[in-house]
Amino acid sequence: MALTDLDARHRRTLPSIIAGDFNATPDAASIRYLRGLQSLSGRSVRYHDAWEVAGEGPGHTWSVDNPNAKSEIGAIVRQPHHRRRVDYIFVGSWDAHPKAICEVQTVSLAFDRPVDGVWLSDHFGVVADLEIGATS
Repeated sequence: MALTDLDARHRRTLPSIIAGDFNATPDAASIRYLRGLQSLSGRSVRYHDAWEVAGEGPGHTWSVDNPNAKSEIGAIVRQPHHRRRVDYIFVGSWDAHPKAICEVQTVSLAFDRPVDGVWLSDHFGVVADLEIGATS
C-alpha cells in the first residue's frame, strides 16, 4: 500500500504525524514526495518538514561526530566528514486537514551528546514541540 493511500484512508480532523529514520536526505525523491514537491505516478502527499519550519542549523542526524555511527559511516560512505539529515518529523498540511491547527513551535536534536559517557544511538533524534488543535 502506498503512503498516499494510507494517508487518505486514515485521515482525521487533526493532522497526521510521521516520524522516523528515512535514510534519505531532504533532496531525495522520497522526501520531496512527502513534502508535496514531487509526484510519483501523478500522486503525492503534502507534509511539513518540522525541521525546515523551525529547526536551526543543518540538523544532521547521522554524523561522524557520533562515535556509534562513525565506523558504519566509514565502512559504507567512506567519507571522513560525512554528516546528513536523514531523520524527520512530518506534520500533515492544511489542505489535508482544513479544520486543524498545527504549529511547529520548536525543533531540536536529541541524543546528540553522550549521557554519562554513553551515546544512546547511532542517529541523533529529532524532537518537536507542536501546538495542535481543531478549529470550531
